[in-house]
Amino acid sequence: MKLKSLGLLLLWGVFVIAVSLSASDQSQVVGGPKDFYFAHISFTETGPDGGGPTILRQGFAAPEPAVLNAPLGPGDIVQTTDRTRCEIQFDTGTIVRLDISTDFKIETIFARILSQKKGISNLALIRGRVYIMYKEYDSRELFQVLTANAAIKMKHNSVAMIKVLEDGSTDIQVRYGKASAIFGPDTDHTREKDVNKLERLLVLKDHQFEIADYIEGMEFEKWNDEVNASFMDLHKGKAILPAPLQKLPKAVFYFAQNYGNKYGEWIWDAIYGYVWRPFYNDRNYPWGDWKPYFFGHWTVYQNQMFWVPDEPWGWVPYHLGVWHWDKKLGWVWFPGSMFAPAWVDWDFINGYYCWRPWSLWDWYYMDSFLGPWGAYGFYSEGDYWNYNWPPKSSRRSEEVLTKIRKDQLKKGGSNYLPMPKEIKGTFKNLVAKLELKDPRVLESLNHIPSELVFIDRAGLNVRRVQDRVAERDKVMKAATPKSGSPDTAARDMMREPSREAVRALRSNKPAESGLRRPEAGSARTPDPMLRTIDGRALDRSLNALRSMSFGPVERFRDWNPDVRIARSLGVRITYSSLTNEVRCPKLNISSSDIERFGARLTSHGISSSQLGNFSGVSGGGNDSSSSSRASHSDHASHAASSGGKEGGGVKKN
Repeated sequence: MKLKSLGLLLLWGVFVIAVSLSASDQSQVVGGPKDFYFAHISFTETGPDGGGPTILRQGFAAPEPAVLNAPLGPGDIVQTTDRTRCEIQFDTGTIVRLDISTDFKIETIFARILSQKKGISNLALIRGRVYIMYKEYDSRELFQVLTANAAIKMKHNSVAMIKVLEDGSTDIQVRYGKASAIFGPDTDHTREKDVNKLERLLVLKDHQFEIADYIEGMEFEKWNDEVNASFMDLHKGKAILPAPLQKLPKAVFYFAQNYGNKYGEWIWDAIYGYVWRPFYNDRNYPWGDWKPYFFGHWTVYQNQMFWVPDEPWGWVPYHLGVWHWDKKLGWVWFPGSMFAPAWVDWDFINGYYCWRPWSLWDWYYMDSFLGPWGAYGFYSEGDYWNYNWPPKSSRRSEEVLTKIRKDQLKKGGSNYLPMPKEIKGTFKNLVAKLELKDPRVLESLNHIPSELVFIDRAGLNVRRVQDRVAERDKVMKAATPKSGSPDTAARDMMREPSREAVRALRSNKPAESGLRRPEAGSARTPDPMLRTIDGRALDRSLNALRSMSFGPVERFRDWNPDVRIARSLGVRITYSSLTNEVRCPKLNISSSDIERFGARLTSHGISSSQLGNFSGVSGGGNDSSSSSRASHSDHASHAASSGGKEGGGVKKN
């Protein structure tokens, strides 16, 4: 009994650290929809054959490896092998761990409900077992895990294991907190059942249920205990965070608490204020000379170039805030409240894509009051290429600008990133120091061009870009144009380089990942990254996962209050992973309409503060004429029928 209590105490200690965040709300996404939330792979195993968990994304034919720090969002499906497990972490600290042989889909994350000021997160367990340590985004979140015959709603600060058995039954065990399940054979015979701490509920294939004994000491539970024990080690000796950092988004706060003092240190600098300095600056790392956005690889997510770092702590520092080089400190990170797939500046030259960390000086030279001083980038000068980066103090660019073709320089728009409000004070301080020609600031400014990383088209989709980086001199001297001639490279540079990189990466043949179908008549060879299966099995697997099909019965087991209202109106609710929305196609209303028009789904139809009240339904629903939004709802990842009446459940003895 003491051992069990000790285990629960350890688990609670981990969970309190993971969820007790006093920081502000979720960060704003640069160039993305409002209130869009992310998850990422925070731990993954590799099998003896080199294979491991994979991610299947919407719009991609083949999965990609579920490597550390890989981004996840609505529509993504994570699959584990029969030998490997992985962990998913949401930006606020909710943790989901996948057992072996598990298929798990993120359907929506905090999608706005149509009838209330709430958001719904739907996570679908298709096969296998998950261990969930749940922390709600805020009091408005409705969090549920869907299986073929049940919907399990979890309460704030709860820990549960959910398994889909081979016969289609659902096994729910609650280790801490509380969960509630809704199940039943049809809309007229559904049942709700609570599962409390150290209780177990079986929802059988025939929609009956059993109350069973909690199973202790399962292999998967032991594995989670081991992971939790290691997780606790990350928090030993952590320092109290400086007050300004406690006002940052929860993801930054979580990073600072869990990783900040293990992999680096928070320091105060007279010029920069509070910054985080990784220990990699001290050459205590395995990769040689270190710099950000160099050790890792690129992936395409939501049609943007998304950086996947090799550094175990990399999720937050590469997506929230800006990196800065200083001669005294090396690389330091300014945390911020705006999320970006990568805080980098892109360029293109001589067939090579290139990037460098976005700097505070990029905002300085893009300010309109600087006029031509805001233009920078590659230009041809005689028989070689150069990179124009004009420190204001030297005025040396005035001479260079006379030799640059106007169409070759950036005009400060295509790659522009907005400045997070937390960085504005540091930015003003740097500009003031620059005006005084502070040597330390000038050296930082002049260092910018040396951080350019060059890689060819084929190298964009390798797993280790650091192995494919081209030498700067080779790139600058290759295929040099004749001065003043309209060469191909210059035309390419006129486009938006990051968009071109997206096209190149998506069109490239996968270099080191992807389930491969064997060619006709050829023997199958094991994929070093992923398990290989035959073509027919692959087709069945991918089609089932994409459609999230649970058979011919439409989904009515759903905790979303919209479903019951829709049933009374004779219409149905659907979910779109593509846009992370809840929709009612017949009433032509979606989550975005709720935000835009103040509309709301009610038992009388649609109520809107801007449009007034109107029903739009008659009898069994409104007319079936399609609209652009209703057509778009065909992309919804899974349809839900309307309603769900209580009662009718049978307890099996």
